[in-house]
Parts: sequence; structure tokens; C-alpha cells
Amino acid sequence: MSSWSYYISLYFLIACSLLAVFAYTIIPDGSKNANDQHTEIALRSPGFKSKFLVEKSQNSSTILERLWSGEDNSPLYIQYTERSSSDGQWIIQNAMNRERIIDQSRYPETETKTFWLGTDRFGRDQLSRLILGIRISLGIGFMAVLISLLIGISLGAIAGFFGGWVDRIVMYFVNVVWSIPTLLLVFVVVLALGRGMSSIFIAVGLTMWVDVARLVRGQVLSVKNNTYVKATKTLAYSSTRTILRHVLPNIAGPILVVAASNFAIAILIEAGLSYLGFGVQPPAPSLGNMLNENYGYAISGKIYLALFPALMIMSLVLSFNILGTQLRDRFDVKKV
Repeated sequence: MSSWSYYISLYFLIACSLLAVFAYTIIPDGSKNANDQHTEIALRSPGFKSKFLVEKSQNSSTILERLWSGEDNSPLYIQYTERSSSDGQWIIQNAMNRERIIDQSRYPETETKTFWLGTDRFGRDQLSRLILGIRISLGIGFMAVLISLLIGISLGAIAGFFGGWVDRIVMYFVNVVWSIPTLLLVFVVVLALGRGMSSIFIAVGLTMWVDVARLVRGQVLSVKNNTYVKATKTLAYSSTRTILRHVLPNIAGPILVVAASNFAIAILIEAGLSYLGFGVQPPAPSLGNMLNENYGYAISGKIYLALFPALMIMSLVLSFNILGTQLRDRFDVKKV
């Protein structure tokens, strides 16, 4: 794997992570879930510009609240193409040629917005929703990988280090879970816990720990007879200290490789669940439900509506796979 592809993937993932963390300070539509709807300008092409009357700001959210979930009381925007003023009133005409009279004191400001990726069928800003979709995909991927690592490393290390009947019991449980189809297990967990962010990353995490456990068990078996591990027994170190301070740090390379691979798998599973309607529920945007909402417009000449979320899913998965491959080469992991 060439180094330039690795660095491109790494910088791309860093950029996406920064977008995810600071999403609400970057996106044009700062409302919660970027759900500011303007049906009069629905399905507009990328680069479309429109003028808006802006309501007096009523936002009372703190900086941390805005950073995490957007503005609960974000100002209202009213789209117009023409306007005139009379006796303290705005007389406007919107993109559907409908005339309205608006209180000028309530909407004293005007603003021109550019919809860089166009608008969806509800007139929402596609760029804002795409960035929030990246945030949700990376957030679910991170939590799912964290859950899978906690369970997989714990069970795999215990089975490999102690061996005997402990190993047989753990591996029997691992093989039982491994025999269950991934999507079936995810559906069961989601239906049991309900549809939502927390249930999604728990469901995805509970499907990926098996590979981690099998890998960690094999790696622990290969290092537990090394001299430095035997020395800890001579010094009467506890098994917990030996595993945490001497065994796991020496098998960190393979674990990082499988974590990168699982991150890509988690993003794909989340996108698939949202696409099928079992994932993140609207109006919260995820790359999967954006694809679900817009794929039908591809055959009507508005392919960009489905193209942007699809390309983002592909780019994230490809970047994590390239990162995992490079980590495998650097740590000289032959069988992961």
C-alpha cells in the first residue's frame, strides 16, 4: 500500500472527525438536526442561492449546548424572491409566487443563503445534513468499536491467558454468537432496545466483538509463554496486572488493525440499518436515511441527492480499510 493513499485517508478521517465535533458551528443550517424546512425551494440544484427574512434572535442555548445539539430556539427564516415595505410590514413573494405580509419588526434582517449541495424534498440544506450524517456515522462507529473492544479484549485475554476449562467455556460462547448472522443479531437487539442512537451502537458493538475476542485469544496464546510473562509469575504479580501491563501492550498492533477494520464495518452496518428504516430515525440525519430518502430521485435527473451520501459512505469505509491495511503492514501482522 503506497504511503500517499495512507496519508490521504488519514487526513480525510481527521477532517471528518473535526467536522463531526464542530458540526453545529460550521454548517449553514444551525437548527437542531438541520431540519429547517422550506418546501418552496425543494429539490434545488447544488449552488442554488435564495434570499430570506431573518427573525430576531431568540436563542438562549449555551455554547456547549449549541456545539452538541444546535440551537433549540434558532431564528426562523422566511424565503422570498421579491419584497417591498409598507407601514412597518414586509410584502414578500416567495419562490412559488405566493404573496405574504410579514411584521417588519419581527423580521428586521435579510440574508442570502447558498445551498452548496442543493436542497432535499423538504427544502432542507443538504450540506448541513450531510455533515451531521458524518457526525452520526462516526459517533456510532466509535461507540460500537469501543464496545466491541471492551468485550472482545476482556473475553479473549481471559480465554487465552488462563486456558483449560475457562478457554473452552469462553470459546463455546464465542462460537455460538459467531454462528448468528450479523444483521439478524442487529435486528434482534434494535427491536429489543428500541430505535435510537444508543440502541444502534450497542447493537452494532455486540455483533463485532467476536472477531476481536478470537484475535486477542490467539495473540495472548502466542505471547503468554514468553520470558517476560513468565517473569511476572516469578515476581508473584497478579493475573490482572500481568494481562493489563505486560500482555495487552505487546499485542496492541493487531488490536489496532482489527479496530480500524471494525470501524468501517460499523459505518456500513449503521448505514444499512438506517437505509432499511431500523437505524437513526428522522428528522435526525444519517448517511443511510439520507440515501433512503433520496435514492428515488436518481432516476428523475437529480442524482446528486443520493450521490453525495453514497460517496461519503464509500469514502469513509475506504479510508478506514486503507488505514487498517497500512497499520497491518507497519505492525507486520500476517494473520488478522
